[in-house]
Amino acid sequence: MNKIDKLLNQAKQSYSKGNIAKTKEILDSIVSQEPENIAANYILGLVASTENRSTEAIKHFDLVDTLGFKDPHFFYNYGLVLQRLAQYQKATEQYQKALSLKPNYIDALNNSSAALHIMGKNQEAEDAAKKIITLDPTRLEPYVNLGNILKDSGRFDEAISYYKKGLEIDPGNEAAGSNLLLGLCYSNRPSEEIFFEHTQWEKRVATAKNIQPFKHKSQDSNKKHLRIGYVSADFKTHSVAYYIEPILRNHDYEQFSIFCYSDVVKPDPVTLHLQQFPLIWRSIVGKNNDEVFSMVQNDAIDILVDLAGHSGNNRMGLFLRKPAPMQVTYLGYPNTTGLSTIDFRLTDQWADPEIDSPYYTEKLFHLSDGFLCYVAPQNSPDVSELPAIKNGFVTFGSFNNLPKISPETIDVWSRILKAIPTAKLMIKTKPFNDESVRNIYVNHFNNRGIDSNRLLFSEYSRSLNEHLACYGSVDIALDTFPYNGTTTTCEAFWMGVPVITLTGKAHAGRVGHSLLTRIGLSGMIASDIDRYVSLATFLAGDVKPLAKLRSALRATLAQSSICNGAQFTKSLEIAYGDMWKQLNT
Repeated sequence: MNKIDKLLNQAKQSYSKGNIAKTKEILDSIVSQEPENIAANYILGLVASTENRSTEAIKHFDLVDTLGFKDPHFFYNYGLVLQRLAQYQKATEQYQKALSLKPNYIDALNNSSAALHIMGKNQEAEDAAKKIITLDPTRLEPYVNLGNILKDSGRFDEAISYYKKGLEIDPGNEAAGSNLLLGLCYSNRPSEEIFFEHTQWEKRVATAKNIQPFKHKSQDSNKKHLRIGYVSADFKTHSVAYYIEPILRNHDYEQFSIFCYSDVVKPDPVTLHLQQFPLIWRSIVGKNNDEVFSMVQNDAIDILVDLAGHSGNNRMGLFLRKPAPMQVTYLGYPNTTGLSTIDFRLTDQWADPEIDSPYYTEKLFHLSDGFLCYVAPQNSPDVSELPAIKNGFVTFGSFNNLPKISPETIDVWSRILKAIPTAKLMIKTKPFNDESVRNIYVNHFNNRGIDSNRLLFSEYSRSLNEHLACYGSVDIALDTFPYNGTTTTCEAFWMGVPVITLTGKAHAGRVGHSLLTRIGLSGMIASDIDRYVSLATFLAGDVKPLAKLRSALRATLAQSSICNGAQFTKSLEIAYGDMWKQLNT
């Protein structure tokens, strides 16, 4: 055995014992002598990946790949790092290499399914997930992946069924439980059922992990300087950033100490922009909930604010532990968290008219100026001329996530298209990258008597400006139900496109009501389906007032409370003080 082989054996032993520093020292010595040593570069890539140094890991894996190393586990690990960097196409290519060598490699199938889903290739993702279930029906991940894929394809009942099958395997799995709850928000299930399922999340997780909420000492109700922490994985290019940015920009940093607990794996320009404010930034990437619990307590946070609810990459497990004396849920989720440890939910009188709702575990607190504040994108395209003037027909549109386009929504949109035989409907959503998904929706409309030549399907845009420019093809936006749009509604306003909404019973179906009321367009709010249809036909009947509205709508939004960050943040800070007094009096 030569010197290099001896060093490699030492490195492997050190790595197996978890001594990363020693492993790296040995491997660096090897590559200084043999820069193209495959084994040393492979392990260095694994070490860098373990420590979340993904770019460095890619450098080593690239070299190993170039040198012709063929091993399914190498290709899997290579794909894993690429997926972490959101390079999904390249990641799936590596998983396919792994599967070509090991066809039933379940980990590669599972990650490939998740990556394909993110890319909008739902049919391929579904096939991969179902293959895993065939190979190992006791594995949790494919049931959750399949639930997400089916939800995003509008197949809600099937999705909920798979989520529940996954929870039978691991009842205390936090992510699986949260995925079920988010899926239920898109469905038309009874409020009682949805609320019950939300309360079960805490019971399952607390029981499985033996979690007891921390008991805090009594607090000073008149405390003047409050320490507030925001927890989110969405401090990046994400809808949540549109609404948290004006708050972080306008907080009174003399009156409040502001902390951001960021779970952003891959920071982007939006992340860097948010970090410029005079707040304290804490990365919680890779830290478990017990570790973050200690961070929050060490920071002596008074009010911990959840910005995710049960949406992706949430930290409900942290809030279950109650690290702060007062906990609030806000912004990122259209329903109750179901947690007894979260004290308040911030909302408004239009989105949640009843202060004492039986379908929330939290106490509702109404913000007087509306429950959110929007910051419009800078350097966005100009508002275009009304397309109906050039086209000679009206184009309705929806740019909402596909799961929001419920069967009931398709029924009503089909009624509108039948009532206006010349009109067309443009639907823009990421899953339409997949031709099989587009065909499903063509069939949905065909089955309701709408010919495919009246449908305009648009795929995911490469940039925000490209996305916003697509509103230039839409005359009137149609809101979805029972789950309304939020960011898409604000974007439509900004691009001069009015939105017709149908008011629902729950928060998810009342966001459009809140936004339209605040912008002074309550006449676009329908109380029932017949009114929704008649509003659409009335607006489409005369393009002159529609063109006038289009030219004024951006300025109307900019001058409304929706875009008044200073006023909104002041009312939010008053709310924090009032809630603190309520809780501690």
